[in-house]
Amino acid sequence: MSLLMKNSALSDLLEEHLPRLCEEEGLAAPFIKQAIDDGVMVCLGNPGHQGLRPVLVGQPAKIKVNANIGTSPWCMRVDEELNKLGACLEAGAHTIMDLSIAGDLEAIRTVILNNCPAPLGTVPLYAVAQRYLAQGKDAADFTPDDLLREIEAQAYAGVDFMTVHCGLTRRAALWAAEHRKMGIVSRGGSILTRYMQRHDCENPLLTHYEAILDIARQYNVTLSLGDGLRPGAGLDSGDAAQWDEVIMLGRLARQGVHAGVQCMIEGPGHVPLKEVEGQIRAIKKLTAGAPLYVLGPLVTDVSPGYDHIAGAIGGALAVSAGADFLCYLTPAEHLTLPNLEDVRAGVMASRVAAQAGEVACGYASAAAREEAMNAARKSLNWGAMAASALDPAMVRARRAVDDEKKEACSMCGEFCAIKMANPSL
Repeated sequence: MSLLMKNSALSDLLEEHLPRLCEEEGLAAPFIKQAIDDGVMVCLGNPGHQGLRPVLVGQPAKIKVNANIGTSPWCMRVDEELNKLGACLEAGAHTIMDLSIAGDLEAIRTVILNNCPAPLGTVPLYAVAQRYLAQGKDAADFTPDDLLREIEAQAYAGVDFMTVHCGLTRRAALWAAEHRKMGIVSRGGSILTRYMQRHDCENPLLTHYEAILDIARQYNVTLSLGDGLRPGAGLDSGDAAQWDEVIMLGRLARQGVHAGVQCMIEGPGHVPLKEVEGQIRAIKKLTAGAPLYVLGPLVTDVSPGYDHIAGAIGGALAVSAGADFLCYLTPAEHLTLPNLEDVRAGVMASRVAAQAGEVACGYASAAAREEAMNAARKSLNWGAMAASALDPAMVRARRAVDDEKKEACSMCGEFCAIKMANPSL
C-alpha cells in the first residue's frame, strides 16, 4: 500500500490544493503524487492549520527557504516575533520555524500559527525541556511519554512539520563529545545526549519512533529528521559521528514512508567548500533521495556578522548538488537573537542561493527570470529590472537615490556602457 493510501490526511490535503501546487511548480499532478509516494518529495501541510497554503519540497519542485523565529530567555516579546514573522513572509520565506525556548510556549505557538499562512515547523523537544527548566529541574529529566504527549499536542494544534532528532544514537553522541573540536552544537542533540548520559539509555526518540510515526500520520505532520550531530566546525565535517547519524536517518526515513509518513532529512552545518558537493550527494544517496533540508552549509567558521553570506555560498552549491530546502542564517548567527533587519537579510541571502542553485540545475523558471533581467538591463528599463529582481523593494529604494528620470545610474552617468554601445537609447 502506498504512502498516500495510508495517509488519508495527506490525500485530502492534496485533493484540495494540488491544482494550485501544479501551477506554481510547473509539475503534473501524477508526477507529484508519485514523488510523494516514493519519498523524494513532501507536501508540508497539517489539515489542522487554518488558512494554510501547503508547500512542496523536493526537486524538481522549486527550492524552498525556511526562516527561524522565536523567543529566548532574554527576549520574550511575542509582538517582536510576530513582526519578524511578517518580515520573513514579506521577504519571500516559504516556511517558518518557531524555535521559541522561553515564555508560554503554547501561547506563543498558537499566536504564530494563527498569523502564519506558510507551513510552520517546531522542535517539540524544546518545549519539553523548557517545562522542566521552568520547574528548576534538569532539562534532561523528562520521560519518553512527555515527548510523545508534546508531539501529539503540537500536531493537534496544527504544526505542519517537526524536527525530531531520531537518528542520534548513544554511540555516535559519545564519539562526537569525545573527539570533535566543537563537540555537539545542536540544542536538540545536546539535550538528548545529556538524557542518555543521565539515564544510561538509548535516545528515546529512536526507541519510540513507531509511536511518533503513528502520531505524524494521523495529522500529516512531516517529520524533519534532525541532524543532532551536525558539524559545528569545518574541522569536524564528515566525521564518524555525522555519518553514523546520516545512515540511521536514511533507515528511519524509509521506515516512515512505509508507514505512510512524510519525512525530510536535515543536513550538515559547517562544511568546507570543497566538501559540500560530495557531502550532499552522499547524504542523498544514503537516504534514498529523501528531501534534504540544509542549514547553510557554512563554508567558513570565521564570518560572525556575515554568516548569512557564508551560508548562501554553501547553500547555492548544495542546491546544485541536490539539496531541496534551505534554512536561512542571519547576520546574528552565533552572536545574538536576530532583529527585523537580520531576518530580512537572512531570507534574501538564502533566496539568492536558491536562485543561483536553480540556474545551475537548469530550472526553466530560474532561467526565465535571468533572461527578463538581462532584457531589462539592456533597455535601461528600471521598472522591469525591479520586477525581475528577487527584491523589487530594494531595487526601487536604491534607485531612488538617483534621479529616476535619468536613464543611467549615478555610478556611470555619461559613461554608461549600455548607452555608449546603443546609440538608439
